[in-house]
Amino acid sequence: MKSKVLNYPKQRKHTYHFLDYAKEFSPVYLSIEVDFNNIQQARERIFIESATKISYITFIIKSISQVLKKYPKANAAVKGAFFPKIAFYEDVIAKFTLDKTIDDERIVLSGKVLNGDTKSLEMIQSDIDHYKNSAFQEVEEFKSIHKLHSLPTWLGNILYKKNVDNLEKRHNIQGTFTVTSLGHKPIKHFYPITSSTLCFGIGSIEEQPKVIKDRVEIRPILPICLTFDHRAIDGALAADILTEIKTHLENWGN
Repeated sequence: MKSKVLNYPKQRKHTYHFLDYAKEFSPVYLSIEVDFNNIQQARERIFIESATKISYITFIIKSISQVLKKYPKANAAVKGAFFPKIAFYEDVIAKFTLDKTIDDERIVLSGKVLNGDTKSLEMIQSDIDHYKNSAFQEVEEFKSIHKLHSLPTWLGNILYKKNVDNLEKRHNIQGTFTVTSLGHKPIKHFYPITSSTLCFGIGSIEEQPKVIKDRVEIRPILPICLTFDHRAIDGALAADILTEIKTHLENWGN
């Protein structure tokens, strides 16, 4: 049987450029487990009161955004080897990944939530639904990706790097952090590749025994994995951030 050697699918060129650029980063990986009991109860309560469906990712984006507002040194980006520079940003911008299909090719895209620390859950959900429920060609923010698909790979790679290497532009392109989830499948730990300083991989919720006030209870446990760029922040700061996110989610509504 003959093998097929084909041109790289144009629908995935943006992923190719992203992965090539991500080679410049120095990733370190952390993980933590979060008791999601309060989030599940809050989600059910919101649905009963307003018939509004809030996704788990919405709660996670809100929580991370609020925590990161307290850590301005983590809202940063680094560039350069011989003469490195670091930029710090004020606004918290969340990116989240989407599973889309273009011309029968399954791809990953990302949407943005601006200033999730001050937005309501409903507003964040509306931002997510805008990207999730629209076709690729309908989303204004995807026009630059559509252009990359149409260019020769070598030229698209040059233009991609030129834009993300600009520290003033990078924040709007890459965001403060990225959330990517495989929670729809029984994946527990997921350590993503990143081209932003912070990227959170979200696994699936699993019922597990947990000791609560000297009693064993079955609780919904969500694993959150963090990939961070060690050039921008150190492990101690990354651990503080991840631990505070866990505390924030577990004490939701308290």
